[in-house]
Amino acid sequence: MLRSFASWLDPKPASLILDVGTGPGLLPGIFAQSGYHAFGLDYSREMFNNALHPNLILASVFSLPFKPATFNLITASNLLFLLSDPRAALIEMTRLLKPNGEIALLNPSEQMSVAAATALADERELTGLSRDTLLNYASRAERHFCWGVGELEQLFSSADCQLTATQPKMGTGLVLFALGKRDAGIQP
Repeated sequence: MLRSFASWLDPKPASLILDVGTGPGLLPGIFAQSGYHAFGLDYSREMFNNALHPNLILASVFSLPFKPATFNLITASNLLFLLSDPRAALIEMTRLLKPNGEIALLNPSEQMSVAAATALADERELTGLSRDTLLNYASRAERHFCWGVGELEQLFSSADCQLTATQPKMGTGLVLFALGKRDAGIQP
């Protein structure tokens, strides 16, 4: 899923990228393999125990330790839907974007539910860890935020960004990729 997400984003050459909520750093590692300069950031030190990328930073999404207008692209995969205040996190991420910089999110869509995930797992004959992981993801999605395109437009707008593209993924669209651009008139 993360390789598909990175490919869909297709960052501009020489982009400086930050992945917030990076876990062990798989997404920054994927970007680095494609020649980009990427950093990963996570709040949990335990996530770095099996680090997959060397440029990992311990910090909170609500207080990012960078100067304004630093990054061309900021990504957050499977993070915002778990936060109690996703809007505040998105505003803090937007602060770090260069003019015309982009924010990309990967989260469960409004289609994600335990029932939908169970149907997909049955259809694909998933068993063991694969099945358990998908069903756990769906259960967390039901307890937290799931956005459709309309809700994402409002979320991005509240952070002075414009939603520019979305892409449904996983089965019938249980996951939604979203890309937003910093409003050109907004100063960092």
